Amino acid sequence: MGAGQAEAELIVGEPRIALNHSDASIHNEAEAKKLGFRGSAVGGNVHLDLFVPPLLEAYGNDWFEHGGLSVYFLNIVVSGEPVRAVVKRPTQPGAQTRIEARRADDEEFVVCAGTASLGDHTRSELSTRDLRLCDHSELRLLKGVAPGHDLGTSEGTVTTHAQQALIESGSMNEPLDWYLGASPWGCPIASVSSTAGMMFRHIAGGAQEGYPRLPEAIGKASGMFGAFEVVYVQGPVFLDRPYTVSGTVVGVGASPKTEYLWWDAETRDESGSLIARMRHLLRFIKASSPLYPELQGD
Repeated sequence: MGAGQAEAELIVGEPRIALNHSDASIHNEAEAKKLGFRGSAVGGNVHLDLFVPPLLEAYGNDWFEHGGLSVYFLNIVVSGEPVRAVVKRPTQPGAQTRIEARRADDEEFVVCAGTASLGDHTRSELSTRDLRLCDHSELRLLKGVAPGHDLGTSEGTVTTHAQQALIESGSMNEPLDWYLGASPWGCPIASVSSTAGMMFRHIAGGAQEGYPRLPEAIGKASGMFGAFEVVYVQGPVFLDRPYTVSGTVVGVGASPKTEYLWWDAETRDESGSLIARMRHLLRFIKASSPLYPELQGD
């Protein structure tokens, strides 16, 4: 989206402060600066909820049932900086559209960009993006991981307690009443970031587990989110309900500073119905790993 677009074509969200409530890895200010970041980095998942109010205006409540958003991250936000969502109004009801998150105090600073859609997600940002894969034999951190690798299944739930804690701490910076109270579907629903978090935990495990479904070396490298696509197939996701999450590797690649993993996740309810799915880009910083001694600082 260009800055010169007529204001009437855009749905602009309220500015929200992005806060980081983790002190691990690049979320620790000292560690982040050591690796070349401006300060304590805010996880990309925090920005997903910003898009919900504009997307509800664009698509209505159907978006939580059959909608999706698909974004690629371009710049890191430091904890305490203001961010807002910008959505181009669909040209016709239900049409795919362009979306961005920007620094609210610097319109030229684009945090992430991509698409939102309703029903048909085949032309989404990440569905059509070149994943820039490489020969997995060249990798050190992700050695032995290849497209098609089965990440197994796990049980997942978004609890009322966990979602309430996110809201009260400010980690969820765009809460809706529906996230704790009655919703158009009756019960409270999981936010987009909580839905993505439930699927991410499938590959990340618990706080002490690192990434149990990936090579052991990954646990010694700092990770960061590079892209998210969250699609509701038969949504929404409800609080305190059991779901089954499965995952599959889509591909692996490398950049000068990172090795990265593209993987897909699916969430199914107790009847086996597909409720939501996710495509995720997870980057691992080479300079943070002992497998890249040539990049280690003094």
